[in-house]
Amino acid sequence: MTIPSGAIMAASTANQLLLYPGGYPVYVDVPQRQVGGVGTALRFALPLRAVNFPLSHARESKLVVALAGELTLRAGARTYAVLRAGQAALVTPGTAHRIAQHGERPAVVGVALWPGAVEEAFRTLDRMVSQRGFEHAAVAALFARYGVQWDAAITQHGHVRAPKVTAFRAALRALPPALRERLAACWREWLPPA
Repeated sequence: MTIPSGAIMAASTANQLLLYPGGYPVYVDVPQRQVGGVGTALRFALPLRAVNFPLSHARESKLVVALAGELTLRAGARTYAVLRAGQAALVTPGTAHRIAQHGERPAVVGVALWPGAVEEAFRTLDRMVSQRGFEHAAVAALFARYGVQWDAAITQHGHVRAPKVTAFRAALRALPPALRERLAACWREWLPPA
């Protein structure tokens, strides 16, 4: 599957976040306010050999979707899932994980989180980065207020439960109904026909 032309830049600037100076933009495709706070959905591109923050969410379930390209879910050096375009994996609360680009092409990652309060942590981080850059201790403290653990040790010592990889359309059933409906419509152009 090719990346739809202009799709990465399709979000409004109010829903475009920069979580790390010089990093890749993150787009809030389904803001929590649009679905009564039950969840949120984010999208970002991962260039070749790129990885995102190592995290563990205490409260949220997280659906990771390969919208384009291939991804791996990792904990430390261990890869515990490979997702190809159109596939998804459910990361349960408390599971250490890191999303990485895999294969020969850049990837586009979709992430749905529920409940959606953690979206505010990402919006706050965007403001922090634009005002004073990236400060590791401040970011870790911010995430901790939202029940998200972030540090290098999480990928070595955190809990890992290998998720089942399934088709995104089938994985949608796990989401709260309001988030499921918005997300199915929002990411339709990325997915192969049913």
